Amino acid sequence: MEPLIQLKNITKVYEIGGPAMGRLGRLRGGAHPGLSVTALKQLSLDFHRGEFTAIAGPSGSGKSTLLNIIGTIDSPTRGEVHYEGRKVSSLREELLADFRLRSLGFVFQAYNLISVLTAVENVEYVLALQGIGREERAQRAREALRRVGVEAQADRRPDLLSGGQQQRVAVARAIVHRPMVVLADEPTANLDSKTAEALLALMLDLNEEHGVTFLFSSHDPRVLSRAKRVIQIHDGCVEGEEDRE
Repeated sequence: MEPLIQLKNITKVYEIGGPAMGRLGRLRGGAHPGLSVTALKQLSLDFHRGEFTAIAGPSGSGKSTLLNIIGTIDSPTRGEVHYEGRKVSSLREELLADFRLRSLGFVFQAYNLISVLTAVENVEYVLALQGIGREERAQRAREALRRVGVEAQADRRPDLLSGGQQQRVAVARAIVHRPMVVLADEPTANLDSKTAEALLALMLDLNEEHGVTFLFSSHDPRVLSRAKRVIQIHDGCVEGEEDRE
């Protein structure tokens, strides 16, 4: 079976300083060409539909960079990203933005809900950007909120929701447009243990009952214990992998 996502020899280098650092060096009496940091090093991975996979590693290991490249938020310095056999890493930015909007869902550590919109309006927003009519998007948004257990809070703004409720709304927003994959960056980091466990149980149910594919970046033991596949990243390289299915 063809992988949903293929990463081929991904390298990511961040340039730090550049011309400004060079100018500073000259002011101090010497040249300074700037510094570079290699966050990912010739990394190749495949992901298939239906995975519930955690990318794990300590802070600075490259796991968030990897998730950003999978999500086309960042681009590799070298290497290729493919979705269903299609190379997306070289698409123009406007095409990448449309691909993200229609094919990917995101859950962030800080929820990233729009404060002036209600829960249902936050979920609808993704569908509105896709040009879906008001009646259909309202129905789909409320159904997504029902699936994640916060339908009763649909008409409340984020400041009237608990952290766990806000993260459930974020999950509803991530799944409402039926994406290929949901990418979750440290989704439990701001939650207490009980709320985090409930959120993970919800995501696992969405995975097993509805076939939603999840990729996490996390060093939270609660996430790692639930994951069906764990990829360990250290210093930008795959250090180990465990498949639990």
